[in-house]
Amino acid sequence: MASVTMLPPVALEWLVGSERATVLLVGGAGGYASILSRAGHSVTVVDPSLDILRKVAMLTPGAHVIAGMPESLPFDPSCFDVVLAVQNFHTFAPGLALGEWARVLKPHGRVALAYLTRDDSVPWVSKLKRIVQFYIPNAMSSDYGSYSASALSSAAYYTAVEKVSFRLWVPSTRTQLQEAACQTPGAEDLDEDRRTRMLEEIAELYDLYARIPDPLQLPYQIQCWRAQVDQSTLTTPLIPGNEGLTFSL
Repeated sequence: MASVTMLPPVALEWLVGSERATVLLVGGAGGYASILSRAGHSVTVVDPSLDILRKVAMLTPGAHVIAGMPESLPFDPSCFDVVLAVQNFHTFAPGLALGEWARVLKPHGRVALAYLTRDDSVPWVSKLKRIVQFYIPNAMSSDYGSYSASALSSAAYYTAVEKVSFRLWVPSTRTQLQEAACQTPGAEDLDEDRRTRMLEEIAELYDLYARIPDPLQLPYQIQCWRAQVDQSTLTTPLIPGNEGLTFSL
């Protein structure tokens, strides 16, 4: 179904801070490099995908882009104030990644994680989910990967783990909900009759709950975690380098 790909400014400020920081963004998708750069931060993006890095370099000329894996970073120790991962921490090996991130963070630097999750407890959203799953059983899964953030609390390299949640309401019209249902993986296998019935049921639900002409508000919860690095537990002393390498794509 429809998803939100951008964190609101209040969440990003809580994660990264309001003062200028050197930020390592782990994963280039989502447009966050541009937002962080416009906010005055020095941004480095690491991602294994050259295609994604090319897009980041094109859209955010001031960002440094590096091809690499989050579990094995090509940086000297103590390079960054913040390591930020949005909506993707569950795709990494947490033990390896958190150790590497502790290595490249400056003393008193921090790791920041964020996940956006749809709130299916709202009655009309719950009914929408039942409609879509009747036709596409695996659609609108509530498994976003936010469970993986629990690794931060048990990691040896971090202290003072904090968590906050923000609320976000996304305007959604009848057409947008129908289009999102048709873009759900599995929708392409529906025959024309079942597709039509699904769209009709979504339209009926919309008309029942919407206060026309105002759109329905699709609710999301933004879960954010941050933790300060504790480098005393690292086995190898950290010696910050004076220079770094710049790679051109």
